[in-house]
Amino acid sequence: MKNGICQLFIFLLFSCPAILNGQPLQLENAGTEHVYFSYHGKPLLSFGTMSDFMFYAADDAYDYRKWADWQEVHGMNHCRAYLPGSWTYVEYFAEENGGNVENILFPFEETEPGSRKFDLTKFDERYWDRFREQCEYLQSKGIILDLLMINGWQFFNYNEDVAKINWNGHFFNPENNINSCTAGLRTTEDEDNRFKFYYSASDGNQELLDIQIAYYEKIIEETYDLDNIYYELVHELGMTYDDWGKTSTWLETIAMAVREKWNELNPERLIILSTDTGHLRGFPFNQGGGYPDPGSEMDWVFSHPYFDVLIDGNHHHTGNIKAWVQKYKKPVIAQESRDDSGQTWSYRYPEFRNHLRKYCWKLMMAKCQQVDIYAKPQITLSKVQEISEPSNNYDPKGWNEFEKDALLLREFFNGILDYGALEYKGYFWISTVGVNLVLSSDKEIIAYVSSPTGLENMEFVPNGAHVFLHDLPFPDGRYEASLFDPKSGPAGSRMINIKKGETRFRTPVFTDDMVVHIVK
Repeated sequence: MKNGICQLFIFLLFSCPAILNGQPLQLENAGTEHVYFSYHGKPLLSFGTMSDFMFYAADDAYDYRKWADWQEVHGMNHCRAYLPGSWTYVEYFAEENGGNVENILFPFEETEPGSRKFDLTKFDERYWDRFREQCEYLQSKGIILDLLMINGWQFFNYNEDVAKINWNGHFFNPENNINSCTAGLRTTEDEDNRFKFYYSASDGNQELLDIQIAYYEKIIEETYDLDNIYYELVHELGMTYDDWGKTSTWLETIAMAVREKWNELNPERLIILSTDTGHLRGFPFNQGGGYPDPGSEMDWVFSHPYFDVLIDGNHHHTGNIKAWVQKYKKPVIAQESRDDSGQTWSYRYPEFRNHLRKYCWKLMMAKCQQVDIYAKPQITLSKVQEISEPSNNYDPKGWNEFEKDALLLREFFNGILDYGALEYKGYFWISTVGVNLVLSSDKEIIAYVSSPTGLENMEFVPNGAHVFLHDLPFPDGRYEASLFDPKSGPAGSRMINIKKGETRFRTPVFTDDMVVHIVK
């Protein structure tokens, strides 16, 4: 009997990794403007350089373990990665990154090995076993995975080169599969039908819809018991659809199917699910503190009860993040490190280090807890560095030294007393500063100031700082104000007097940015 109990315990021990790691990724205070992510029972800050194509590649084309290990050592814990939509892109990625095409795998079975003709009703379990192994490794490193279930941009067809690695090789392109239900997606010189992929629910193409649902359910079946994943139905849908009425019906249908499968497999835990609103209509590109137009496509997604978080890749003004959380009562996830000026900062460029640091601090101060850092070369940027290494299969260490700043951001975040209680209250005044963000509770006040977006190496000399503590329950008395330099760490502390909700003290000389943490 004892042996039987022991064997049962061992079975449970190795079959429940999420339980062993503690409390999974979840939303606290859901449905309120105080909503926030927690992981292993603690408030979460998930940030790091993207690893977009991890699930496209064999180890010879992308050493994802090296990337994950590097992130873990440097305080970073975020991954945003696609599942592949096109066999030609998988081949292209392998070849571009030094991999052997013979080692690549696809989510669907080929009718014959090497034929590149697929049966969408059959999954290649070799691919899914590797996918599972990769997800488990991320979990072992404490890395949060933003799982992009379908990437809309692989429907791109706007020139011959793009079409070659995207739609021309897409698994759902009828030229690449034996499933008659995809025939309506055929694109000719006279008619472009790619986006009818999203019309299956509205147009009554039940066979196509069943295949799509089975694909989404397969993803859930492979990952539901892991504790570090949230799900994105379609990434960059906004650039790859025509009829919003039909597309939104499809989104709702797929979201419902995903949630039902999750509830069947994991009824004790709530899924975290959404879809990307980047490029959807309804919001000016760089508006600060505004809301999507009522009834717009973006508002539809943000308001929909099937979507738990607000995912956006374009509008990272801190004012937007605050406003959206307060209106929709869902947390905001910022993708691709696009700053409030519209500029995308990439980890690949040494000259972007200061901008990336300030960007991450600003979003942390806006209570944005999931932050991508763009890591791919971008030839469209005004300052382009010659990069000879493959675009993804590289040792990430040392590209622009942000990894050192990342450790300091993690150190500061871990020192916050009660993240869940922080509100957008208070004002920190200092002359000539560009960015001024304050979070506060009845236990602490955090003020972050920095040079304006896009500017750097600005020196701030000692002067009189004035902190206004509006409507905060800080009684008159003496408090400790700790100073923190995001470039070098703790920068001393001093005792301050607070009287009638206000205090004055002199700041040290600093360059670009500084943090003040006042503790009750």
